[in-house]
Amino acid sequence: MPSQSCGYLRNPPRTSPRRDSSPDMRCSPIWKLTVFIYSNKRSVLILFFAMWILSMSASMSSYIMTIANDDEDLINSLGVPMGIDLARNLDKIYGRKIVMEGLDQCAAFRRAVSPADRFVGIAGMYNTGTHAIFSYMDKYCSIPGKDQEKIKNKRNALGADAKNMESEVIDSGFLFETYWGKHKHVTDRGSVVTLPKYAGLPVENLLPIVMIKDPFTWLSSMCRNPYNWQEGRQYKKDGVRCPNLTGPDGISAISAKIKYSMMPNRLQRPDMQFDSLIHMYNQWYQEWEEVTFPRLIVRFEDLLLHPKEVVDNVCKCVGGTWKEEFELVSSTSKKHGDGLKGALERYGNATKRTEDYTEADLKFAKKTLNQAVFSSYHYLLP
Repeated sequence: MPSQSCGYLRNPPRTSPRRDSSPDMRCSPIWKLTVFIYSNKRSVLILFFAMWILSMSASMSSYIMTIANDDEDLINSLGVPMGIDLARNLDKIYGRKIVMEGLDQCAAFRRAVSPADRFVGIAGMYNTGTHAIFSYMDKYCSIPGKDQEKIKNKRNALGADAKNMESEVIDSGFLFETYWGKHKHVTDRGSVVTLPKYAGLPVENLLPIVMIKDPFTWLSSMCRNPYNWQEGRQYKKDGVRCPNLTGPDGISAISAKIKYSMMPNRLQRPDMQFDSLIHMYNQWYQEWEEVTFPRLIVRFEDLLLHPKEVVDNVCKCVGGTWKEEFELVSSTSKKHGDGLKGALERYGNATKRTEDYTEADLKFAKKTLNQAVFSSYHYLLP
């Protein structure tokens, strides 16, 4: 039978009332492609599989490259050296950007107070890094308008071994604590002066730097070093489990007493009783949230991971300048501290963050914490 070329049908059926103008479907590209695929299905399957493998390889390569770039960005964002696994853990818990409240008030403080009259005082709950940030600021930041020669002479008189409060030179403008005390409530501002050397200094001229810490790691720190927390001191002495937030029923709170009158050479506020240690944390920081005067609130975790950036922000806020090139401190600022390596390992471990808590403790903590304050500093519930 002679082959029929593509086009219109040459011999339409006799019953057709008119010439059929329909094209021959066997000549269409779709028909030819279908015939080709059917005739070469094995080869076509192999081709499609190879193309899929290549596509997946390209996607995987892109994914791996994205992860590698993100890891590089993460390491570069940190102000301390560490391995990538630890960096990832810290990033998950605390993020990679600093959280500092009050920077929008810095310009108002500088306008209101002349450089020569400016002071910076440290505040914070126990175990929040108050010693460390004072050491950094005192060493690296200089407030203009201060008598630098006088400051230098006083520092030389103190000696190179002077640390923390002993190294304070009021003339520099950097104070070891606020006038009313480092750990005391901000409601004492203007009515309490803890030491005679602060007498007569106007509270309006002081920019408080307030340290805050993840409440879950803070509670564990209080168990290791209770300071003026009376129940904690007894727990440590008797070897009782801590933080021990609830009673035997797992619901009722265990109260916390803070004894503010432990140092006779300082003017102290009355001792206080709180429904629990978490209630104390809530109240202490809520008071600082509600003030209307300039202050900076700094996360302990940012001072640990981004010390140079934190110092730079605080120094700029007060209108200061850098005195010397920043050098990372790896040793502890206290006898009972972990040092840099130990602190990174402790606070970069999500398991250690709550390893001393019972289920009842965690349930109580999650329910009781002031969520507004907690979330504003990007702390996450475990």
